Amino acid sequence: MARTGLMISCLLLYLKFFPTAEESIDYYNQKRCVDGKGLALPSQIRYVKYYERTLTYFNGEVQPGRRCMLRGFRLHKCPYWVRPSITVSDFNGVLFTTKKHPRTKDLSPDELWFAAPKKGIMVFALPGEPGLTELAGDFKVHFHDRQGDFYCWLNTTMMENRKILSTSDLDGFDKRKLPSPGFQVEVVLVDYESRPVPTPATPTTPAASKPDESSAASSPAQDSAATTTTTKAPGTREKDDVFSDDEGSSRGKREKSTPTATATTPSDLETKPSSDSVATVTQKTEQVSITDAKQPATETRSQAPVGTNPAAPANPEVSEFKAMAADASVFTFGDDEDYESD
Repeated sequence: MARTGLMISCLLLYLKFFPTAEESIDYYNQKRCVDGKGLALPSQIRYVKYYERTLTYFNGEVQPGRRCMLRGFRLHKCPYWVRPSITVSDFNGVLFTTKKHPRTKDLSPDELWFAAPKKGIMVFALPGEPGLTELAGDFKVHFHDRQGDFYCWLNTTMMENRKILSTSDLDGFDKRKLPSPGFQVEVVLVDYESRPVPTPATPTTPAASKPDESSAASSPAQDSAATTTTTKAPGTREKDDVFSDDEGSSRGKREKSTPTATATTPSDLETKPSSDSVATVTQKTEQVSITDAKQPATETRSQAPVGTNPAAPANPEVSEFKAMAADASVFTFGDDEDYESD
């Protein structure tokens, strides 16, 4: 019934029986159904309005789909019980789904959404990537939620780069179990030609500490390890630490906590040829070798994510997603009006 109503309403517009989509839909609903709900799905009503714009501005010629990149989603005035997973598709099939994407497939729906700096807004995006998927023309966004699914059909040519949909604009939302007053979904697109290129954050290099006099006579193994550590480029650090505020301080503490062994110079051997001095030199040499053997393991454990077992490393994609999502500025989409929540 609804598909028939969509076509008849568009035909009434084409034959110029009515000048607007609202009048055409109202006429069909009154003539077709007693309760006046013949054409009631929000997406179908939206496409009748799309056809009205096509007749008005394009002389009835269907325009090619505008190529866009789907940047992400915002949920405005979102209650805690609304945390859906997402599937984006078109007439050719699925384009993106959080259930199969390598960075989100191991996350629960509650972990997909993060609070934006603006109060009452939950945001979903893929940090460090230009967007979720490329779009052109008609596309469907399906939200899978435990309280009931809802979805919408949109067209990239007929919409702005930012489209806010209320509950009355979402198909199936009125059949959900729990009400959500004031709830809105914002779809964020960017033009494909000018899509943002992710730029890595500039790492903050911790201030180089001056060597102490006691460490001036460090062993050759420690000197080579220190040289390797200091010659690493700042841009080679792990992506999980890009948005960590205390990374520099933690690295400084790790360097200070590394035990330093004092090596014995040849002059000391010459001045103390006794058996006691030989035993002392042997003991110190063993301490140096033990310290060098333990130092890589200590550094490896310090780089492991907090709360994980070093023997069983966590999924790197999931860890990267959570670490980058810790910075709320990732999800502002370039807005200046966002502010910190109370």
